[in-house]
Amino acid sequence: MRENAVGVGALLGRRREQQMLAGLLSDAREGQSAVLVVRGEAGIGKTALVTDMHKQASGFRVIRISGAESEMELAYAGVQQVCAPLMALADRLPKPQRNALEVALGLTEGDAPDGLFVGLAVLTLLGEAGSERPTVCVIDDAQWVDRASMQALGFVARRLLAEPVMMVFAVRQPAAELAGLPELLLHGLGDSDARALLAAMVPGRLSDRMRENIIEESGGNPLALLELHRALSPTELAGGYGLAEARSTATRVEATFSRQFHDLSAPTRTLLLIAAAEPTGESSWLWRAADRLGIGVEAAAPAEAAGLISTVGRVRFRHPLVRSAIYGNASLSERRQVHEALAHAITDPLAADHRAWHRAHAAAAPDERIAGELVLAAGRARARGGAAAAAAFLAYAVDVTPDSNRRAERALQAAQAKLDAGAPDSAAQLLAVAEEAADGASIGVRVNLVRAKLAFTASRGRDAPPLLLAAARQLEVIDPGLARETYLEALMSAIIVGRLSVGELSSPAHIADAARHAPRPAGPPKAVDMLLDGLIVRLTEGHVAAAPTLRSAIDEYVREQRAGTADPRWHDITNRVCLDLFDQDTYNMLSARQLEMLRRTASLTLLPVALTTQAGVHVQLGEFGQAAALLEEAEVIRTATGAPAQRYIEPYLAAYRGQQQLTLDLVRESIDGATERGEGFAIHVALYAAAILNNGLGHYDEALSNCRSALQYDDIGISLYALTEMVEAAARSGRTSIATDALTRLAERAGPITTDSAVGILARSRALAEAGPSAEDEYLTAITHLERSRPQVVYLARTHLVYGEWLRRADRRTDARAELRIAYDMFSQMGAEGFAARAGRELQAAGEKVHPQTTGVTTDLTPQEIHITRLAREGYTNPEIGAQLFISPRTVEWHLGNIFAKLGVSSRRELRRLALELS
Repeated sequence: MRENAVGVGALLGRRREQQMLAGLLSDAREGQSAVLVVRGEAGIGKTALVTDMHKQASGFRVIRISGAESEMELAYAGVQQVCAPLMALADRLPKPQRNALEVALGLTEGDAPDGLFVGLAVLTLLGEAGSERPTVCVIDDAQWVDRASMQALGFVARRLLAEPVMMVFAVRQPAAELAGLPELLLHGLGDSDARALLAAMVPGRLSDRMRENIIEESGGNPLALLELHRALSPTELAGGYGLAEARSTATRVEATFSRQFHDLSAPTRTLLLIAAAEPTGESSWLWRAADRLGIGVEAAAPAEAAGLISTVGRVRFRHPLVRSAIYGNASLSERRQVHEALAHAITDPLAADHRAWHRAHAAAAPDERIAGELVLAAGRARARGGAAAAAAFLAYAVDVTPDSNRRAERALQAAQAKLDAGAPDSAAQLLAVAEEAADGASIGVRVNLVRAKLAFTASRGRDAPPLLLAAARQLEVIDPGLARETYLEALMSAIIVGRLSVGELSSPAHIADAARHAPRPAGPPKAVDMLLDGLIVRLTEGHVAAAPTLRSAIDEYVREQRAGTADPRWHDITNRVCLDLFDQDTYNMLSARQLEMLRRTASLTLLPVALTTQAGVHVQLGEFGQAAALLEEAEVIRTATGAPAQRYIEPYLAAYRGQQQLTLDLVRESIDGATERGEGFAIHVALYAAAILNNGLGHYDEALSNCRSALQYDDIGISLYALTEMVEAAARSGRTSIATDALTRLAERAGPITTDSAVGILARSRALAEAGPSAEDEYLTAITHLERSRPQVVYLARTHLVYGEWLRRADRRTDARAELRIAYDMFSQMGAEGFAARAGRELQAAGEKVHPQTTGVTTDLTPQEIHITRLAREGYTNPEIGAQLFISPRTVEWHLGNIFAKLGVSSRRELRRLALELS
């Protein structure tokens, strides 16, 4: 009866919300996926609402889990609860997914599983479950589910589409992993419902004034009203004097549960404390621990009668606040007692992490044996892909390590782990512990190195270069090899900060000058050594002086990459150097190989960056649809892993597509975000994109202004391309002297470079700046070399355009039409609408009527549909497409149905034969 009152009270006035959930259930029953985040404060009725939905889910398979605060650091604990009833279907998973899931759950050993593959395994399992019968998955108290599980479950929620599966998350506060999902925000009960509930629970005891105060202060929170009469005596209620001690909803409700708890017998209280300390709900562990403390099964009856707990099947508390009230009000000695009992009760070899966790909480003094177990548990957690769990175990190991030097070493490891897990504040606290406990210079230097990396992670600029420089200097005597690598990291961070460095001591030139004192390599120089030496020269003496050393560094990095010994940490800087050398071919090759390697090893931390880089390659190739699909894939992975966004390519793609307003919005957002982070390089990239847009639209004065702003700072890897845009903008706006000056700067850098990209673009720029009779030879030279340089497709089309414009102005209309037609067709095919319109205007001025292309079927496919179409036309199966795009095979099938309908085909064979323009 008591439980019924709780449920009915929490559902008062929730008719609309009940109907919404019933409608989603109906959608899932009909084969449409449904996702909802139910959000509201503690006691607002989230659990009651999803419990009511559960009762309506006849014919559904229902999976329901609940997060627990004490389990937040145990990696994939939530995934384990979701997957446990579905493991009979695990043999249907593709092997990579099954391996990742089994390692994550500790069922087998292996390399650390990729979080995205774990999420994809859960998605596939739920899809398979839904194919047998509609399935509902409820995640209650999602704010207390471990981070690794939330990332996986949030990924699943975003990828559900064509499966008869419904997911419901109940959460108190907004969660980053659930951002953007459909949300139902629960508020307090309305005035009439709150009055009715209060009258039912506390009949005839309250004055009118007191009733008004209680309703107002409760905010209509159902659980607060339901439990109020247990929290306060009738006298306190009537007079209102007790309300001063019930300041918040959670406090009032926990006070209620605490009083109920203390009214029970000592054995029952101890049994409840055991259950509160072990959040998995594993009943065998509960009863073994209880038996060790001399408590029998009869102790559960009073707690069940009071409605605090249920021991049918897994152990469950009536409300999460019951658990927190019981554990929070127990004494330290009482907690240690039950944790020790649980540590002895957990004998399963696969539950070693839980056992180590309880031993750590039972420890009354530092104990190296326990600390060692926690370090081993951290290793197991890391192997399962639980960075947050590994960091938590290491942090506890620090607390129970007796030897100060070993404690300092572990604190340093824990700080690095916290940094890797995205907890910079905790990392900073652990660095302070390491620094205090250290007895030697080595730890102090490494503390400074991690602190510098922490600063770079936090701000992406400004503070990091001088900190990394200081760490490099300190490492010179202790570890010369690490010192050289740290000097290179300092230079990399300085290059990223660029124009936004604060003060002379933080400038890239100062950092580079200081790096001259780095120790020399112990053996034959590797790519890292050549990169360091070359960048020092590049930042202090300029491009021309540095080019030979940087050319050798790239050649060595390519050799190491082919030999399998290249360090992936330096991929970002090698990309920039390749662009600085106008070596687009090597840039494209390295980018493609890195993406292939990261896909093969499923290294999700770096994969979004590689996908974004490769998207830029496809923009340069004029393959805008593929670029957009890669950017979408990168965004999916970032969402699933919580990685920071890197949106350099989005304005670049939008600019070439001629999307004026979108480009300008993205440029503004990029500049604002980069300025806030201290990432000067991103400002240059954004301004370069704006220049491309304006040159394409024929807004040459605006393009020239963009280039001038961009080139106020010489950013490695982008300045040469900005100079190229500046030559065109200045030449077309009649600023001959500016065009000549930009050409001189470009020729000084690109002249000694013999790649087809460099020769072709420099010849094009000479033709634009000179504009006289000799320009034709330069245009023809440019076209010859750019045709041989496959990566420069967009610049080849743009060269045909400017050559055609020159021919028309020379009154050679027939020749002009030939060049302009080539340019127009190329731009139209790739979807470069701004440049196509410019070419079309020139064609009409040259006397040719412009007709839309009809070389193939044009489509209104989405970027993902374009990607799926390409893969299907190449012969990939639905499971193979799903694995590559991180969606389920059923969703691939659903997308193909839409694709077939849009294109008017009925089979893959017809799809392969269809002439398509997939821009």
